[in-house]
Formats: sequence, C-alpha cells, structure tokens
Amino acid sequence: MNPKWSTKFELKPGRWVFVPTPAAAATGEWIKAQIEAHWTPPDYYYHLRSGGHVAALKSHMGHTNFLHLDVQDFFGSVNKTRVTRCLKTKVGYALAREWANASTVTHPKNKTRSIIPYGFVQSPIVAALCLAESALGVCLDKIRKTKGAVVSVYVDDIIVSSNDSSLCLSLLAMLKTAADRARFALNPDKEQGPASQVTAFNIVLSSSSMQIESARLQEFVEALAKATSQAQRKGILSYVSSVNADQGKAL
Repeated sequence: MNPKWSTKFELKPGRWVFVPTPAAAATGEWIKAQIEAHWTPPDYYYHLRSGGHVAALKSHMGHTNFLHLDVQDFFGSVNKTRVTRCLKTKVGYALAREWANASTVTHPKNKTRSIIPYGFVQSPIVAALCLAESALGVCLDKIRKTKGAVVSVYVDDIIVSSNDSSLCLSLLAMLKTAADRARFALNPDKEQGPASQVTAFNIVLSSSSMQIESARLQEFVEALAKATSQAQRKGILSYVSSVNADQGKAL
C-alpha cells in the first residue's frame, strides 16, 4: 500500500497534522471534487465558502444575544466507520469505503482509533459532511430554520445569535443534547453565552461591532513592522480592515 503521508506533527495537544504525499494530495483533491459533485454543504458552513470566519461573525451582527460553542477534537471524533456511513448514501458502499480509507489515518497514540487528519486536502469537506449527517448537524439545520435565530459553523466553532435570550438558552440546551447523541463532545472551557458579546477567532463580537482583541492586534502591529514586502503589508492591513475599519486605519 502506498503511504498516505510523508510526515506528521502535533500542532498542539491532541491536534495532529499529517502532511500528505503528492499522490495522496492528488487523491484528496479528486475525492473533494467528487464529494462537491454529490453534496452541497449548508450555506452557513463558512469554512467551505468565501468570506471565511469574518463572514461567519458578520452574519450575527445586529443581534443582542450570542452563543459560542466548540466541538472538542472535531476531526479526531470522525472515524473511518462514520465517514463510510455518511458517504455510502451518496456514492454507494464500495466507493464510500475506498474514500474513507484514503481520508483517515491511525491515531498516533491510539492504534485502535482512526481519525480524519488535519492537513489532508479533503479533510474539511469530509468532516463537514459527517457533521451535517449527524444528530448535531440536524439540530444546526433546525436552528438555521428557526425564526429569529442565526447560526454559523466554521470547522469546529459554532456560533448562534438571537435577540431573544430565552430562545438562546433553549437552543443551547438543544445543541448540547444533540452533540451528546452525535458523540461530538462540546468543550466546556470554550463555551460562551448566552451573552451580549462573545470572542471567537481572536475577535470580540457584539451587536454593533467586531473588534480584534488587543493582544492579537499587537501581533499584527509587530508583523507589519517586520513585513518584507508590500504584499505582506497589504494582506495584514486588508484583514484587519475587513474586521474593523477603524482598527485598520489606526494600524
């Protein structure tokens, strides 16, 4: 069997990155394209559309109550069996099993577990499909259709907003129950809200504004001073301004 990855490293505790071989990367591109041909991700899965996390946060502006939840070890919670089951309804068992084999690796510290690795081309869309097909994904879709509520997903970050605090509390309870049924653990240390503001992606989100946290903004100041090209400087300024025009101007 040809190797799927050339090297691996632990980016932070529990988050393993696998660098695919050129052949595996090409296979990943093909699998990604095939999944895209058979499945359209929900429009609130912002990591699979233009705009990314900034657009995800902007979708909540104007609301007064916010929830921020994080799926703990998201990719590590998706094993080969789950991938096969979710793909089977789209492309049949044989292809589903083949793609699941190509899209998962053995956990470096637990040889009995298979996981979706960070670093593979197809990992984001495979994980997103498995989320969408789970009890948690069904719950997120119900929230998407709930009057007065907005939901966004960016990989493992879930944000919900509303002008109704009691609705937010109800939706939080629904999400926790659904996550438990889906066997996706929500990280209690990263849970925020319902509250008038939450922080995600180093950005403070409230009803009337989005602001980059001061520590993160300082990192941009230092990066700007060390930038070696106009393209680098332009990229930094463009990102900061996309979040908060006043912070962009000050920078």
